Amino acid sequence: MTPSFRVPRLYAYFTISAVISLGIWVLLLLPNFLAGRGWSSQEIGWAVGAYFLVNLVCQAASGQLAVRYGNIATALWGAAAATVGGFCYLGALHFPALIFAARALHGAGAAMIYVGALMDLLQAVPPELRGRMIGYFGLPGFFMLGIGPPLSEWLIYRWGFEGIFVSVPVMFGGVAAVLARIPRSVERRRPAAQDSLYRALRASVDSLGSILLFSVCFGFCFSAWNSFLAPAVRGVGPGAVSMFGLGYGGGAVLTRLGLSHKLEVGKRRLYAIALLGLYGAGLAAIPACRARWGLVLVGFVCGMIHGTYYPSLSSLAAERFPRMHAAQATSLYVSANAVGLFVGPPLWGMVADRVGYGPMFTTAGLLLASATVWFVVAQLRAGTAEEVAPRDPEPGLRAAGRRRNM
Repeated sequence: MTPSFRVPRLYAYFTISAVISLGIWVLLLLPNFLAGRGWSSQEIGWAVGAYFLVNLVCQAASGQLAVRYGNIATALWGAAAATVGGFCYLGALHFPALIFAARALHGAGAAMIYVGALMDLLQAVPPELRGRMIGYFGLPGFFMLGIGPPLSEWLIYRWGFEGIFVSVPVMFGGVAAVLARIPRSVERRRPAAQDSLYRALRASVDSLGSILLFSVCFGFCFSAWNSFLAPAVRGVGPGAVSMFGLGYGGGAVLTRLGLSHKLEVGKRRLYAIALLGLYGAGLAAIPACRARWGLVLVGFVCGMIHGTYYPSLSSLAAERFPRMHAAQATSLYVSANAVGLFVGPPLWGMVADRVGYGPMFTTAGLLLASATVWFVVAQLRAGTAEEVAPRDPEPGLRAAGRRRNM
């Protein structure tokens, strides 16, 4: 990487990643806004999940848009959509149903920005570093997890929910200004036949397989606290959400800057992923916390595990990206997590309505621990990348081609 890339452009990418994450975490108290208007936990879950449904679809398609129209152009369109979504949040103050339009536009815009900026970043680094750069690109999000909840509580204290909702269009307008200053590194081109979205997604699914399924499961369990942390810890008092966020963000940053580098190669990646079993125990412990220091501790442990798990899984996934469809594979890998984040909120909300937050968080923790055992055992049986022959990145497509040639 040249010095000009390392300094100004890298800061631009990290700024973009930080704002996308801040846009999520500053709305962590959104369930309280909707609950104050008489919405049930399941209805709140649908509203929260609407963001992730649209985010999922747009992440899966943004890789193809980036190939056709360019990475930065795709991200700029996303910034425009998210800015409009911010104004819909303001409209929801008077017409609460507008929250669905706000969440949809916010989710679509965030997906297009994330994939466009990430692909622009990955094209500037060697292939062997792409897994690590995916992890680094998400690093500012953990800083924002520590900043977003306290900022959200301060904005509510000062201006009410109007203050939070105004911040969304302001943030994404700033993202558009940053994107406009990044040089276009990829020329616009028309995809060839082998670049079709169907072929690209099929090749990516064939290559990534269990990694995508495990990412979906993690997102599903992660959504339990991402959606219902605020009402679950309301009894702890003011600042409870902020304390958990500070602990989580601090733990993730600490491991991402240090320990995770030693665990993102070979079998050590599986050791890092196996720690998600302990993350499941942390989920179960959240409703049992009766003091803010307990939430800080649980958040810190969960954040440390997240800070080691994600780079390790990303490194494993990057090794299996099909060479001809790296952009689409990247967007599919990133979007797999969003599948769980969409499906989770309404289902966890239904469980919470029936049995309460304690059993709901315990169920999420047990499910994550079980999925972790399955994934690690499956990878150990298959062998690590160093111990088995490299996988054919497009086995299904190659087989189909052989049949046509017969």
